[in-house]
Amino acid sequence: MNNKYKIISTISLIGAITITILLVFKVINYKSSSESLEVNLTDLTYTSGDIKSYEISDFNTFLTDYNNGTLPKIYITKFLFDGVSMYKPYDLDDFIESGNETEVDVLEITTININTTGSIKLSGELKGGMIAVNTNNVTKDINLLLNGVNIDTDSKKVPVIYVYNKDINYTNSKVTINALNNTNNYLEGGKLKKVSLIPNDKLTDYTSKYNSDNKNNYEKYTNYYGIYSENEINNILFATVTADDEDLSDGDPYYFYKASGAISSDIDLYFEGEGYLEVTSKNKEGIETKGNLSFQGGSGDYVINAEDDCLNTTTDNKENSNARNNLTIDVNSLKAIVSNDADEGDAIDSNGELIINGGIIMAIAKPGGDAGIDSENGTYINGGTIIATGDMYDKINESSNQRFIVLSFGNRPIENDIITLLDSSDNVVFAYQTDRTYSNLVYSSSILTDATYTLYKNGTINGTLENGLYNNVTSYEKGTQLAYSSNTGNLGGRQQGMPSSNIINDNNPKEKPSNDNAQGNIPKERPNDSDNMLPPDQNERPSSEMPNNNAAATNKDFTLNGIANLFSGIATYQE
Repeated sequence: MNNKYKIISTISLIGAITITILLVFKVINYKSSSESLEVNLTDLTYTSGDIKSYEISDFNTFLTDYNNGTLPKIYITKFLFDGVSMYKPYDLDDFIESGNETEVDVLEITTININTTGSIKLSGELKGGMIAVNTNNVTKDINLLLNGVNIDTDSKKVPVIYVYNKDINYTNSKVTINALNNTNNYLEGGKLKKVSLIPNDKLTDYTSKYNSDNKNNYEKYTNYYGIYSENEINNILFATVTADDEDLSDGDPYYFYKASGAISSDIDLYFEGEGYLEVTSKNKEGIETKGNLSFQGGSGDYVINAEDDCLNTTTDNKENSNARNNLTIDVNSLKAIVSNDADEGDAIDSNGELIINGGIIMAIAKPGGDAGIDSENGTYINGGTIIATGDMYDKINESSNQRFIVLSFGNRPIENDIITLLDSSDNVVFAYQTDRTYSNLVYSSSILTDATYTLYKNGTINGTLENGLYNNVTSYEKGTQLAYSSNTGNLGGRQQGMPSSNIINDNNPKEKPSNDNAQGNIPKERPNDSDNMLPPDQNERPSSEMPNNNAAATNKDFTLNGIANLFSGIATYQE
């Protein structure tokens, strides 16, 4: 970038006090509103006319308006403001290219800044621009209404929507993203590059945090690492993260901003509405929060495609005992699919509890050591229809309100394989066609009962295929019958206490922008997958529950008994 600004390396005590007073003044004058504003992203206008815009050359004027609390309700900056100065270089590699200078590059990006509460309706297209919602010290709710938007920030490697706050436990303002009924909304982006937050007046205190190449980089690029003073860091608007050893492996500083998802929030985030929302991240997570994440209302259709976890609640402060990390899902449909090309990724990952109350849920993990659904403090399935696949199985709590079945394969399904579960009358319970290998498949639905089922691979099926799941099946000609070698019955799960919930009846998914009609016609007999890899989940399941691929798959009757049922060593049936 050509635009550069010198960063003042220190700040006086008087200056710090002045900034604090100005910030308090700004909070008092925060633009609050109960009215509904409408923003057209295509031509950057809204209810009151043109949106005021600050170019990089207007930074000093912007800073004056910010400190005086006179910024408009909605305004545009051509840079991302952090509360102290301009955004810093994305990572150390970018900085190395220009050498160890005291001048740092500005992140040039069109930023639609939400500086008000109430409802803000967004419509139109925006490329290379992001929505930034500052919730610091805000005490009223903010509702973003998506009215047919198409926003792409992929080229800038930043979130499409970023809800930020210094305090990840802040709950005085509720932020909701609402996809309006009869609208299709598309968001693509993700990640927020890192910035050094090692105080330049405390550099020597951190030398022990680095070694080898990282140590050399630290000593060579001290201006990069020592951007702010300690007092300035306290005025940062964004949540900051403490790096661990893994984060430091590529020369990251000890503190940095993180953000990650195409939609990213430092605080709790809520989704509702009856419309369609598709979120794509080609860089990292799909939707990520440092607080709770909730899809509520039992309506709305969501598709999340990601290069890491599609949905992720996480706290970056490992020592924070007040961490809010629960993930709750109650929708019409939700598809969370990790790219086959990703390095890693659980489809749905909660670092608190994962509670599924309703909807048609598909959670497809990256092949390898990842799970379709994963949680730190217990997964509870209380309603809906769920299909989740991955090479790791993370236990679902047996105090869930709805039956589920876990199929652990000795011979893993491969691309295009169709796995079909039939009831005792040979009716199709579910039929799933994979686009990847996996070891474990979780299925849950209100139609499961304490009964006996049979399982088949491939065959010929007629129905509507959408994202691998067959709906409206009109006929099925059986393929290869499968059996299991071990039935562990009910699983113990991690007892965390059953959260209160409302059971939501299954609904058929609403019609999406595209819906493929397909007929699966796979040869009844094909060579077994020679890859007999066991799921790499030894820490997630006791050894007694691991598949025994040396045992013959002689049990063809999959009999369910109770809420939780696991069948392992699944392979071709042997009489």
